Amino acid sequence: MTYDNCPNCGKSLNGFLSADLILQSKIDFINKHLKQEIAAYCTSCSKQPLAKIAQMFKAQKAEIEKRLKQIIHTIPVMSSPAPVKWDYEVIGLVNAQTTSGTGFATELSQSFNDLFGSGSAATNKKIANATDKCKTELRIQCVRQGGNAIISTDIDFSEIGSGSSNMLMVCMAGTAIRVLDMENFSAKSRDTILEITELTEQLEAIAELAKA
Repeated sequence: MTYDNCPNCGKSLNGFLSADLILQSKIDFINKHLKQEIAAYCTSCSKQPLAKIAQMFKAQKAEIEKRLKQIIHTIPVMSSPAPVKWDYEVIGLVNAQTTSGTGFATELSQSFNDLFGSGSAATNKKIANATDKCKTELRIQCVRQGGNAIISTDIDFSEIGSGSSNMLMVCMAGTAIRVLDMENFSAKSRDTILEITELTEQLEAIAELAKA
């Protein structure tokens, strides 16, 4: 539904000093925890209810972060386009970069024989860790924008420096989408993805409270 004014506070949604409606996931988040049924909130009037909710969860911040780290991998990250049966809407680009520390045991340009040595295991572990960090960042960005999956993901590796000071940069980018028919996920995945969205909203509310 399109609005000219915020359904909650009446502020104009058009013009130079206008506000914007917040994501539907945030609207549902506020209504759920404050037991309300407001159609929408704008960036102006949502601050107070989000701050109120943040106070409720502030003491649980460490537990929320711990749980989110355990389940964030449930958000799909795939290199292919979305499956044909998926009904979804595109949210936009998400990207992440990470640089591994200095002192690689071997350079990525090592010889064929070196790939079977002890240096290979150390290098592969660093690459795997860097790749996992990028995937986690993509997932967090996706959920914060209201998405629940990432498609058409591309990953690139670059070596920076030389000798004992060389570093590995991993860059990853994909398209965040919102799958509209959650029946495309298993029951367990659906519940976990909804939990991820809830926990992310809680952390964002706490973060906004800290800025106030």
